Amino acid sequence: MNPLALSGLLISLTSFSLATVIWFRAPRSRRNALMVCFNVCCGVWGLGTLLVALSQTPRETLWSWRLIHVGGISLGMGLYYQSLALLEVLKGIAIVSVYLFAGVFVLACVAGVSLLGIQGTVGGLHDARVNFLFGVFLLIWIGIVIAGHRRLFVVYRTAQGERRRRLRFIFYAMAAGFLIGTLVLLLPLCGVHLHPYGNFFIPLYLLVVTYVIVRHRPVDLRIVVTRAGLLLGTYLIVLGVPFVIGWWGRTWLEARAGRDWWLVPLGLCTALATAGPFAYAFLRRQAEARLLKEQRHYQRTLQLAARGMTMVRSIAKLAKLITRLVSRTVRVTHASLLLWDRSHERYVLRASHGPKRLSLASRYTLGTADPFIQWLKTHRRVITTEDAAHLPEPFVSQALEQLGAALVVPGMIEEHLVGLLALGPKVSGAVFSSDDLNAFATLANEAAMAVENAMSYEELLKVNEQLKAASERLLLQERLAAAGQFAAGMAHEIKNPLSAIKTFTQYLPEKYADPAFRKKFFRIVQSEIDRINTIVKELSDFAKPAPLQLQPVQVTGLVDETLSLLSNQCLEQRVDVHNTSKKNGLVIQADPQQLKQVLLNLFLNSLEAMPDGGRLEVTTELANRYLTLRISDTGCGIAPEDLRHVWDPFFTTKERGMGLGLAIVKGVVERHGGSISLCSDPRQGTTVSLALPLTP
Repeated sequence: MNPLALSGLLISLTSFSLATVIWFRAPRSRRNALMVCFNVCCGVWGLGTLLVALSQTPRETLWSWRLIHVGGISLGMGLYYQSLALLEVLKGIAIVSVYLFAGVFVLACVAGVSLLGIQGTVGGLHDARVNFLFGVFLLIWIGIVIAGHRRLFVVYRTAQGERRRRLRFIFYAMAAGFLIGTLVLLLPLCGVHLHPYGNFFIPLYLLVVTYVIVRHRPVDLRIVVTRAGLLLGTYLIVLGVPFVIGWWGRTWLEARAGRDWWLVPLGLCTALATAGPFAYAFLRRQAEARLLKEQRHYQRTLQLAARGMTMVRSIAKLAKLITRLVSRTVRVTHASLLLWDRSHERYVLRASHGPKRLSLASRYTLGTADPFIQWLKTHRRVITTEDAAHLPEPFVSQALEQLGAALVVPGMIEEHLVGLLALGPKVSGAVFSSDDLNAFATLANEAAMAVENAMSYEELLKVNEQLKAASERLLLQERLAAAGQFAAGMAHEIKNPLSAIKTFTQYLPEKYADPAFRKKFFRIVQSEIDRINTIVKELSDFAKPAPLQLQPVQVTGLVDETLSLLSNQCLEQRVDVHNTSKKNGLVIQADPQQLKQVLLNLFLNSLEAMPDGGRLEVTTELANRYLTLRISDTGCGIAPEDLRHVWDPFFTTKERGMGLGLAIVKGVVERHGGSISLCSDPRQGTTVSLALPLTP
C-alpha cells in the first residue's frame, strides 16, 4: 500500500465515521445534517483516492477518478451551502445555479464528456485524460469555492464575540483544506506528480472543523486541535507502524518467519490498537493540564470561594465579593450581579466590577414579566451569545447585548430565580469552555443560597429591630400604665383618711368647746395619721426595698415561728393547720426578717380567705438544688379573671388594704433568686408555691 492509498484510507474512514456519529447524535439538526453531507462527500473523495492508488486496470482507474471528482465537486457545493446557511440565506438564484452546475459537472465526468479516460502511468499511478471542457468546469468550481470562502469571510467579519472566533477558525481551516484538495486536482494536470503527503492532514482538519461547527457550546480551539492531533497521531501509529514494518521489512521478515511473516505486523497492530486508547487518554490529560493550567486554577478558586460565601450576611458585601472575585479571577471585562428586590419586585443591579463595569447609577432593572427573565426561569441554564444567536427568541440576544455580556448565569433555588450574573468577554480574548460554564453554574447555585441566606438574615434583623422598637413602646406604655395605676391607688388610699381628718377640722371651730368632740377628734385624727404613715411605709418598702441581710436560715423553723404567731387567730376561725414540712435541719442563705414577712403575708391571706373555718397545709420539697415551700388553703379562692392581676401593685378584692402585699412578696422572693407561683380554684382553694435556691 503506497502513501496515496494510505491517505485515502484514513480520509474515508475518518469521514464516514464522523458522518455516522453526527447523524445518530442529532439527525434533525440542520447544522448536523450539513456536516453529515460534507463528511460523506469528503469520504467519497477519500475512497476514490484509495481506489486510484490500488487500481490495476485503466477501467478501474477511470471509475476511481470519476469517484474522486464526484466527491470533490460535492465538497465545493457543500462549502458554498455552509456559507449560505451561516448567512441564513438558503433561497435564491445563486443556490439554484450552484446545484445546476454541480449536476452538469458530475454528469459530464461520469458520462466521459469532460473526463475522457486514462492516458498512461506516471510514478506507478494512472493519470486521467481530460479535455478543455474539464478545465472550464474546474475554473467554475474554483470560482464557486472562492465565492463560498468569500461569503464565509463576510459572516466572520460581521460576527461578534465567540461566534467571530469560531468562524475565523472555520474560515482558515476550510481555506487550508480546499487548497490541499485543489492542488491534488491541479498538479497532475500541470505535469507535477508528487506523492500527496499533505493528505494526511485532512483527517485532522475534518475532526477539528466538524467538532467546532457541530458543538453548540463554546470550545477552546487549542483543546480541539490538541485532541484531534493526538487522536490522529495515535491513529497513524496504530496503522502506520505495522504498515511501514510490513512494507519495508517484508524481505527481512520472510527470511526469518517464512510464509507467516504477516503475523508480525498483524500482532504489532493488535498490540498498538490495545494500548492506543490508554496512551491517548494519558497524553490528552497531560496536554490539557498544561493548556488549561490557569483556567483550572481559577475554577478551583471559584469553587472554594463559593463555599465561603454562605458566611457573609450582608447583601451589599456579598454582591461586591461575588463580582470582584469573578472579574479578577476569570479576568473578564465586567462581572455584574442583578438580585431580586422584594420591595420593588424587580431584579436590580446591585454590583458590577471590571474594566467595563456597568454603572450602578443607571439603575438597570428587569421586571418579573420581562421575557428574558421568564426564559431564564423556564430553561434554568447558562446562556451564551453563541447559543442566543441560534435561538428563535430574539429578545435573549437583545438582553445580552444590553448587558454587554458574553454569557448570563441564572441563580436558582427550586423555582425561584434569586438573581443573575452577567459576565463580559475575557480580557485575553479566550473563549469560555464547557468547564467554565459548569464552574459558573456551580458558583451561581452556591451564590444563590448565600444571597437567600443573607436576605433572610437582613429580613430577620429588620423584623428584630421592629420588634425591639415595638417592645420598647409597649414597655413604655406598661410603665406609664403602672405609674398611673400606682398614682391612682396611692391617691385612693390616702384620700380616705384625709377625708375623715377634713370632716373633723370643718366642725372643729364650732365644737371645740365640747370635750367629747375634742376627745373623739384627737382619737380619729391620730388613727388616720397612723394609717397614712403605714401607707407611706408600705409604699417605701415596695418602691425601695431594704437590702438583704443574708445569713443561714432554717426555713422549717421560720414556718413554725410564723404559725405560732397566728395560732390564736387560727383557733378563733376554726382553721386546722397541718404543717408537714420536714424538719431535716436544711439551711439556706436568706434574710430571715424579710422571709418571715413573706410567710406572714401569705398565711394572713389564707386565713382571710377562710373566715368560717377550713384547712391550712404547709409542705416542703427538695429538688434540683431548690427548696420548694407550698402553702395550701381551702378558702374561697380567686376568680379566674383576677388571677393574672394578683401580682399587680394596688390590685385587691378586699374592702380594706392597698393591694401591695403580694407585689412585695414577689419582690422579696425574686431578690433571693427564687420564684413564686399561684394557682386557685374558687371551689377548692388556693395554693402558693415558693422555690428558693439552696445557695444565694
